[in-house]
Amino acid sequence: MIILIPEEVDFKISTTDIFVEYKERIGTKIKFETLLLEDFKEKEKYTTIQIEFKVVAELKCISTNFQESNYDNFEIFNIDEDNLTEYEFWRLKGYNPSPGFYQIDDSEWLKESKEKYDPKDRLNLKHYLIEGYDSYIELLASNYLLL
Repeated sequence: MIILIPEEVDFKISTTDIFVEYKERIGTKIKFETLLLEDFKEKEKYTTIQIEFKVVAELKCISTNFQESNYDNFEIFNIDEDNLTEYEFWRLKGYNPSPGFYQIDDSEWLKESKEKYDPKDRLNLKHYLIEGYDSYIELLASNYLLL
């Protein structure tokens, strides 16, 4: 079972297009359309967000819908004890409980790759998942910046 841990971000990815720019020495930039809290209910205004990863060990672009291709093999970690709606949770906690941007808990890919890319654990690599509508990106990377 794949456990997705939501990144505590103030947007929800809502896109069919994801733009990825990878440069060996500069890092990786990923752009996509999002809904912000104030636009969530009407779903009429989208905001472009860019995530910049300075250190990327590996990056995969997969041309299929993540949830459909893993429908019985994933779970989004739920920290909502009060059974709030997505909007209520987001408003109260300050981040969306299913933003389309996750860390993968206890990642086999990360475990298998750690010796190759970061045997001394200096890079603090994590396994991230970014969901589009018909595609998704997985990457082993260090921390990121939101732009």
